[in-house]
Amino acid sequence: MPHNISLPRHRYVWVESESVLSDEFDLQARTPAVWWGVSVTPNRTLACHVVLENGAMVVDLPLDCLRWVDPLFENERTVQEDVASATWDCYGWDAEIVSCDYLDQMPVTILCADHKETSVRGSLWFAVDHKKDGFSMEPAQHKHLWVVAVETGEFMWLPQDQLLLHDKSFTDVQGIPKIKRQSVIRSNE
Repeated sequence: MPHNISLPRHRYVWVESESVLSDEFDLQARTPAVWWGVSVTPNRTLACHVVLENGAMVVDLPLDCLRWVDPLFENERTVQEDVASATWDCYGWDAEIVSCDYLDQMPVTILCADHKETSVRGSLWFAVDHKKDGFSMEPAQHKHLWVVAVETGEFMWLPQDQLLLHDKSFTDVQGIPKIKRQSVIRSNE
């Protein structure tokens, strides 16, 4: 079971220093890091593995300790709307990373848990697709959980039914689509 999973490519991020450095250090607000992997544990949030600029390796950091934006970003703000940074915990011990060229950096609008549109925007980085657990084996429950780099510098971890994708060459978003949940397991044998 791949409880620990490599990212499709490493990403340069910043980590909230208070979550990784003891107060004996001269703390900056954030520490540069390379995000190289994640781990999934049932009933816990997505955990992130990083190497800090000082050479330390830190594993199992919650996603909300990471930022993709430069700490000198002048207009830094946080998501103010009623949008949780994660909708669900990990489903089980087994998952894989989904990364598709077409979807990499795709602009998205975030929907809240009750599928109402928000003003929160971001871009897709990659998804975690759980497998071999009760939720992912049930068609109506199986969802890819996407890591979204939100325009505020934060990350969110959301199922695909809370995302509206914007491909200027293809999509024409006019409200919230009414997507039918998959409920049937199909087989040819």
